[in-house]
Amino acid sequence: MRLAPSPAHHEGRTVQQPPGRSERQRSWWAWLLNPEVPCLLLLAAGLRLFGLNRTEFDDDQATLFRMAYDAVHQGLLPVTSNTGSIGSQHPPGVVYLLMLPAALSANPLWAAVFIALLNVLAVVLSYFFLYRYYGRLAAIIGSFLYASAVLPVKYARFIWQPNIAAPFVVLFFLALFRGAVERRSGWLGWAVLWLALLYQAHEVNLLLVVPLLLCVVLVPKTVRWRDALLAGLALLVVLAPSLLWLLLSGLQDLRSTLSFSNHQTGGLSLQALRIYRLFIIPYDQLPNRGDTLLLPLHRLFSWLKLAMPALLILAGFWLLLLIIRGQKGRAELSKEGEERGPALAQARRWWQRLCQAWQLLRSDGQRCGALILLVWQLVPLLVFSRYGGELHTQYLLLLMPGPFLLIGMAVAQGIAWLRLQQGWLRRLRLAGYLFVGLLIAAQSLAASVNVIDTIEGHFDDRSFQPYPYHNDLASLQQALAATDQLAQREHLSHAYITVDDATRTAVFFLSRQMQTPVTLFDARCLVLPTTRAVMLVGPYDPWVTALLQRFTQATLVTRLPRPGGLPFSLYVVDPGPVQAQATSLPSSSWQLSELRALSRQAQPLVLMYNGQATTWLISPWQLTQSAMPAFNTTYSYRFVATAGASSSPSLQATCSFNRLQAGERLLVTFAVADQETVPASLLLRIWSYRTIFYCPSYGPLRLETSISKKVDLHVLQTKAGLSQFLLAVTEGTGP
Repeated sequence: MRLAPSPAHHEGRTVQQPPGRSERQRSWWAWLLNPEVPCLLLLAAGLRLFGLNRTEFDDDQATLFRMAYDAVHQGLLPVTSNTGSIGSQHPPGVVYLLMLPAALSANPLWAAVFIALLNVLAVVLSYFFLYRYYGRLAAIIGSFLYASAVLPVKYARFIWQPNIAAPFVVLFFLALFRGAVERRSGWLGWAVLWLALLYQAHEVNLLLVVPLLLCVVLVPKTVRWRDALLAGLALLVVLAPSLLWLLLSGLQDLRSTLSFSNHQTGGLSLQALRIYRLFIIPYDQLPNRGDTLLLPLHRLFSWLKLAMPALLILAGFWLLLLIIRGQKGRAELSKEGEERGPALAQARRWWQRLCQAWQLLRSDGQRCGALILLVWQLVPLLVFSRYGGELHTQYLLLLMPGPFLLIGMAVAQGIAWLRLQQGWLRRLRLAGYLFVGLLIAAQSLAASVNVIDTIEGHFDDRSFQPYPYHNDLASLQQALAATDQLAQREHLSHAYITVDDATRTAVFFLSRQMQTPVTLFDARCLVLPTTRAVMLVGPYDPWVTALLQRFTQATLVTRLPRPGGLPFSLYVVDPGPVQAQATSLPSSSWQLSELRALSRQAQPLVLMYNGQATTWLISPWQLTQSAMPAFNTTYSYRFVATAGASSSPSLQATCSFNRLQAGERLLVTFAVADQETVPASLLLRIWSYRTIFYCPSYGPLRLETSISKKVDLHVLQTKAGLSQFLLAVTEGTGP
């Protein structure tokens, strides 16, 4: 079985001597004139760019773009990106790439467009890879299947460091095939460069060092000393920021990564195979909502659950057959061993046969390429089969677009074989073309429906773990723009916005572009303005609405819809007579260095939400000092209240702000756990601190990390030194 002829090679065999310079240039660029290339670009770009303003914009996305934007506009040198699931800091490569769109605009949409275009480039490179080494038909099938695959399309539509890997994976294997198949030198430096960039996308991509080392072993004569020097230089340049951070952190992240790699299970784990299957057939998972477009069309894709795995298995067998071919040479070796007679030991004969088989493998570029592709797909799956921790889907992005390339190669070979037959077998190739067309059409339809469902909000926004709920960029920008416009229309000088774990990082960055001065605060600690102001309340902050109705004169102006979940609520808040009451306090109220107690009592408030009653204790305070917004700085107060019994759990509330204004009231809320009785009194302590991002200096360089640290931590106390305060809990409850 032979590979399809390549435009850069003679019929049936790899060219041992490289073609002339003009011929190589024609082979590199002539494929762009093929009529299927514009169709491929249209399909890949349409699925990845349509409705991209609804791109996911949660904590990781906001962190990465904020770091890129600050690096450009504050002159910082990123040495990490965001924090990984195991607690270590990811390499900063994605931040440097995002600095390109961040230098042009503060709108994160263009960073999402940049990520999508990188993945469109990966599709085009996949076509070029298959076209160059396995023929035009394989290129059409494999690249169109990859362009229309649901999960690769999903990962191409938002900002995240694993999502930049796809083009560099294809470039990496183009470099390997330059050495292993074409037997040309100069490939090692490029391969190491692409591998270093893949490491920047995610540390797990270092598993690709296995096919790299295999290529070195297969074609050692193509490696020159200057190639090794260029590879070392590429590593030094790309990894310099990461090496600097390892030096400053005392190798802490390296130890965390090594501990992650030691999570081995006692048995066989099938997590990797399930995720691998999900990449090629995600259609067997029913949507969790009945209004999705995918649900009524689901049965149209059910046949793919058998077709795609079967094609991939056949492709794997085809690669194995391609690798073990060459029986003639091995038969000659066996005959030669028999002629030597019994003087040779059996072990020596087997060793000679093995060496001869290895030499035959190394001498055939086609078989070397097949072995590299097979190792690429199998080694990570074998490694992850022994992994005992939780395996995330993005860990297997290093295998993309491998399955689709293999299917394209195998199907093209099958159709080429049918073309050489006679009679009904020859006519059967038409069924092969029809089958491939149905595959591509079904995948394209499924991916399109999935994109439309995402844009229209046909999903549950609380199913995006580990985030409390999911947010898209357009909804956040529209909510902040509506807040800004309402403040200007009503001639209000200030705006207030609640944030929580799902919106904090995103809103902190996006609010920089607002014209109206804005105070951001945690929803668990309601800030009440001193004058009439605008307030934007998050979708899942019902206690804020209850407090506004109880303690202020709040007018609901509008609700701002969000795909997949509850809307934002926009209010005009008038402090009313309650604010006037706060100015006249008894002399016995606690006067702290930064806060003043408005009452020595905590008031219970019962809130009904989703048919469940929850109890909150409300303690009113007033800010006595002001603090203006500072670069990437939040001001926080941590309230810890304990009941009289030592065994009772403490009630805690952390109130964080981007600015402080003296005179503003602060309603601190403590959530009482279910089945817990409301205590009669609470002993309260308060800590004050600032949170900043760790940006150390190294000589003239100002480094940037995503690590936050607390500074100026101290316990608040009165002038008399009192640092614990007894709160009496009233008996009445709110509505």
